Amino acid sequence: MSELCLPKCRARRAAGLLTACFFLSAVPVDAYQTSLDTKAVHDAFVLGQRNDQSTGDFLAPYIKEMTEGRSDLHVAEIEIMTPYAQVVDDSRKNTAGYTEQQAAQKYQQVGNTMLVNVTLMLPSVYPQAANDNGKAVAPSVAPSGDVAKPGAANSVAEAQAKSNLRPENFWQSFQFNFKQNGKNIPSKALHDKPIYSTATKGTPAVLDGAAVWLEFDAKDVASQETVIEVVTPDGKTISATFDLKKLR
Repeated sequence: MSELCLPKCRARRAAGLLTACFFLSAVPVDAYQTSLDTKAVHDAFVLGQRNDQSTGDFLAPYIKEMTEGRSDLHVAEIEIMTPYAQVVDDSRKNTAGYTEQQAAQKYQQVGNTMLVNVTLMLPSVYPQAANDNGKAVAPSVAPSGDVAKPGAANSVAEAQAKSNLRPENFWQSFQFNFKQNGKNIPSKALHDKPIYSTATKGTPAVLDGAAVWLEFDAKDVASQETVIEVVTPDGKTISATFDLKKLR
């Protein structure tokens, strides 16, 4: 190679390296995906099936435990689940006989959604009886179907009395906000499930809290910092921040 050619070759090589670096920096590796292709579903399924430390490490940033002081009604956890994380989590929970085809079908059925799960826990004693707006009370039948026997010890009666003071719809007194750039994004669906304590021989199951799921259309959610706010009945705001640019 002639000496005259060396500067030109070096210049072309440098230009090529700059171009490659530009494209690598322009395409985030693990950015939040509003929709998944076949490879993404495959990768998420495999990660969930491992159900090991790597699976736990991946899902850890998607959930935040609240550490504020316990109040009468408090927020225990706030979790956000992208379409990719949902496939991982479903696969993790169904390791026995669960196939990649089933995972793909589930993803197609659910669609491209963003889920937010808020876990609300009640204190050991509910502060006051349900008012007219909360007539629904916790049933005296444990989730397993075991009915508390009449004439049991006083501790059973006291536990049952506390249960009757806890309406299952208590969570409706809370307000849930999903914010990006200070703007609240409305949910398209909301689901709830009561959380009961485990019944024992001497104590019936009582209402301990509720899990509330909010569902959003992924196309309405940008890959940026997201704040989930929960406003308690007494006006206290508890929030968790998730950076979707760092989540997949």
